[in-house]
Amino acid sequence: MKQLTKNQLEAVKLFNSHVENGDFWEEAETPEEATNYIWIDEAIKLLVQNGWNIKSAEGTIGSLMGVVIEEYDTCYNDYTAQKETLYVVQWFNLKESA
Repeated sequence: MKQLTKNQLEAVKLFNSHVENGDFWEEAETPEEATNYIWIDEAIKLLVQNGWNIKSAEGTIGSLMGVVIEEYDTCYNDYTAQKETLYVVQWFNLKESA
């Protein structure tokens, strides 16, 4: 796996926390097995609330596609009342990337 930048690592920490505290976390799972679903606007909001501006959040998320974020399916989003792409955020072992 490629070496992640400091910016990517900070985002990964937030996404790990999102997975561990998300609605889909099951107590029986280990972090390595955990996945959580996220809408792209939710991922952007998570980063913006933690110091990114919108453009840098979009770029960071784009750079993590295929690393910790993968497209899951196009589904109906109850929050926006539209069909949108739902993404899977996978727990990422930060120790292995160091």
